[in-house]
Amino acid sequence: MVGNYLVELLQDIPEAPQYELQSLSESGNFKILKNSGSFFLINGSWDILRNAAYVRRVVNVLSNSAEMEGLAGSFLPDGKFYVRFQDSSDCHDSSIEPSIGDLLGGKGRVSFKDPDFVVRVYHLDSWYAGVEIFSGIGKELHSRRAPMRPFFSPISIDPRHARFMVNIAGTKEGETILDPFCGTGGILLEAGLMGRKVLGNDWSLQMTTGARLNLKYFGVRDYIIGNDDFLEMEIREPVAAIVTDFPYGKNSRLSQKNLEQLYGASFRKFHAILQEGRKGVVVVSERKLLDLAKDYFHIEKIFQFRVHRSLTRYFAVLKRK
Repeated sequence: MVGNYLVELLQDIPEAPQYELQSLSESGNFKILKNSGSFFLINGSWDILRNAAYVRRVVNVLSNSAEMEGLAGSFLPDGKFYVRFQDSSDCHDSSIEPSIGDLLGGKGRVSFKDPDFVVRVYHLDSWYAGVEIFSGIGKELHSRRAPMRPFFSPISIDPRHARFMVNIAGTKEGETILDPFCGTGGILLEAGLMGRKVLGNDWSLQMTTGARLNLKYFGVRDYIIGNDDFLEMEIREPVAAIVTDFPYGKNSRLSQKNLEQLYGASFRKFHAILQEGRKGVVVVSERKLLDLAKDYFHIEKIFQFRVHRSLTRYFAVLKRK
């Protein structure tokens, strides 16, 4: 449905939610009109946001006014509802929700136990009121966390991060995403569930066997997973993007010297696989390792995420030269 919508974003990796929304807007389905912190007003079709990793909720904007009193009217659909209010500047709090409910004609219609819909009201640059139509995919992502899969490793990438990586890779349904170090298949799983063809590889037979099991368990059927040395792997089909969580020295059989050699050779092969302008989205444990990509890629963006005291992950968006 085409219209104006308020999109509320989660905040996890700094700047990542905004970057994901901007990337999804490049599909042409919607335009970003304005933003206020973690709130964005968009116009167009919001449906693609069902796949977003960092969208908390989407609200169909039905009324907009410079003052709260200007929201008064009979624009809400029939049925019972309750009101939830948020203020980006903290000049009002939730205590005004009953007053807003009265303003919106809530007498005899307010129900917290059995509502037909939820009304969201925001005070941002002005006042916005509308009906919540989407509440994010947090529960769905939670159901695919590593311990919930038939096969898992404790270092598996979080499903939300994997989905974020796929979303910012600039691909469409039906296109192929390659993960050359797929491990247990977390990135391939999210890509496959969003309609991408997935091509994976790992040098560990145990991991590739487990990855296949995970994809089948969650209903992904259009995949190919190899058990090769990636640097010797022959790619026989067009690849739209490469999305991968690189091996880390602490959790692999590689020394630091061999790790750098692997990264350098991998970036060179990524360049040979991808067409000009296509993207790679990678995770590394040391920022300096991204310097090895500079001969082959423009580094568009780097996101830093501290996992724990001894591990920080760097998410990088690379555009092929």
